[in-house]
Parts: sequence; structure tokens; C-alpha cells
Amino acid sequence: MGKSKKKEKSLIVYDDKRLEANAKLGMSKVDPLDIRPPQILLVQKSSIIDDFVDKEGNHPSVGEFFHTGRNEILGSFDCYFIFAAKSKYIDRRKPEEGEKDQYKALGVMADDYSLFGMTFRSSALFTLSRLFSVAVSQKRPMFYFVCKIETKMLSGEKGDWFIPVLRITGYEDNPEKLVFLEDIAKSFDARTEELSQEDIDEIDEELKKGMPEN
Repeated sequence: MGKSKKKEKSLIVYDDKRLEANAKLGMSKVDPLDIRPPQILLVQKSSIIDDFVDKEGNHPSVGEFFHTGRNEILGSFDCYFIFAAKSKYIDRRKPEEGEKDQYKALGVMADDYSLFGMTFRSSALFTLSRLFSVAVSQKRPMFYFVCKIETKMLSGEKGDWFIPVLRITGYEDNPEKLVFLEDIAKSFDARTEELSQEDIDEIDEELKKGMPEN
């Protein structure tokens, strides 16, 4: 009988399903909006590749995206953008150049509706311009448009680098999904004035791992 109990205990498995079920255990009193969204970074030649590793131990190639929340390498991905804000930053590697423009955006992955953040600087500053223009001209919110984010290689005096490219591939017509996206967008839009410069700069060091020098 003793052996039987030992065998029974050895069969207990704490698997991914159970971990996922307990993901929010102990966080019932945490405001969801206080949880910083993971970032999607575009890997450049200047990136420290060892800082990016997926669950299988693989490193991304230059020109691929890395999702810091999933620890997943992405060649491209589909999403909805729910919030964007233009702000300023100072490149700590070149502080003498002063303040520069950037866009910080929040999106929702199309496959599982999880939140993520992206920052667009330098030659990637106008990545979202197409989405802004279409949203305004068609009088629709950004999250109405299904977007695909891919990469494009540019060349210059300092060599080659990659920028994210946005393509609008469709329109979301599912009422339940639209309400879900609307609620998230309103939540963040209402808190825009609460964002301090410290909040804006908090993840800059991590972001620079995937930012081009150009």
C-alpha cells in the first residue's frame, strides 16, 4: 500500500494548463491597467541577440520581431492598434542631438487578443501614418482595421537596417470583438493625461535593444 501511494504521488503533473489556470492567482486586487504590456521589438544589427531567446532557446535573426511577453520570435504578425501617442525622447547614446519625436502605441494581437506595446522612432516614425489617415478619412476608430506588421530593409551610409511596415488587410465586423476592443481603447484613452515622462521613458532601455542606430 505504501508503494502504491508513492506511485500515485509521482504521477502528479503541474502542467501548462494548470499554470495558465492560476495565472492571475494573488492578483485579484491589481488594476489591469497597472500591468505594463509586453513589448514587440524589431531586432537590428546593433541589437544584443543574446538578450532575445524564445522558449526553445532560439535567437531571432536580424529583421525579425521578438515578443517580450511570449518570448516568441515573429516574422510578421496581425493585430489591432487601440492607442497611439506622440512624445519626445532623448537618445542616451547621442544626447547632444536633443529631443526627437517618437510614437508609442498599444495594440492587441489578432490571435489571442493580448495587449502589447511598440515604439516607433527615427525612420520608423511614420509607420502608423497610413492607419491614422484611413481611420480619419473613413471616420472609423483604429481598432476597426485589421493590420499586418511586417519588415522592410533600408540602406544608408551606416549600412542596412530594418523598419516595421504596416498593411491594412481587412476590417473587423464582429460586434463582440469590436466592443471588447472599444472598451480597452477607452480605458487607455481616458488615462492619457496620467502618463508622466517617467512612464514614457520607463522601458526605453529595453526598447533600445531593438532600435536602429540610424
